[in-house]
Amino acid sequence: MEKIKLVLLASISILITTLMSCASEEKPFKAESSITKVVLPQPFRYHKPIEVKPGLTFDVLSWGRGAEHVGQYLILRSDSSDVKYSTISEELEGDIIDAWNMDLDSDGNPEIFIQAKGQDKDSYFKLYVYEFSESGSSQELKFPELTSATKKKYHGKDSVYVKEGNLFREFPLYEETDTAGLKPIERKVLEYSLRGNRFDIHEIKKEGEE
Repeated sequence: MEKIKLVLLASISILITTLMSCASEEKPFKAESSITKVVLPQPFRYHKPIEVKPGLTFDVLSWGRGAEHVGQYLILRSDSSDVKYSTISEELEGDIIDAWNMDLDSDGNPEIFIQAKGQDKDSYFKLYVYEFSESGSSQELKFPELTSATKKKYHGKDSVYVKEGNLFREFPLYEETDTAGLKPIERKVLEYSLRGNRFDIHEIKKEGEE
């Protein structure tokens, strides 16, 4: 018995010595080593879960094979509280760059916004919007196009943001002769509000502008 105790004490001593040696030789921690890039399995390209409230989550995904910038988007509605699940699937032009939830008309029904960017001037900015009722039914809300006059000076580079509960879109404008979009001459700021199923647009003028 005494020999067994001696062996156990010796083993513990060796283990402690080994751990202390490893700790002293441990390299400084690098933050980037803890970052894990999630690679989605084919055919999926994008995924973002959006929790509207406990028990109600929307998963936004994009998928497609054979074409790099063309496919479909999915909105999966999971209501685990009432055990109700539904899906929306529609054609997607471009790549999804962000998705978020709002209640722009303050009616208690969430709206899911999906922002995508295409490869040509007419699809540099795409916004797909759906409003969901408490029962789970949905309706697509058509986001308004730019006017023909604005399109002539538009070359993308949009910035979309939410400020004080309002939705804003900001982008540079160029001379019509500047077909490459190299030298911006001004910036346009548009504020969007929602009434029923229709978006209203208000252009924000900077000081000094008429």
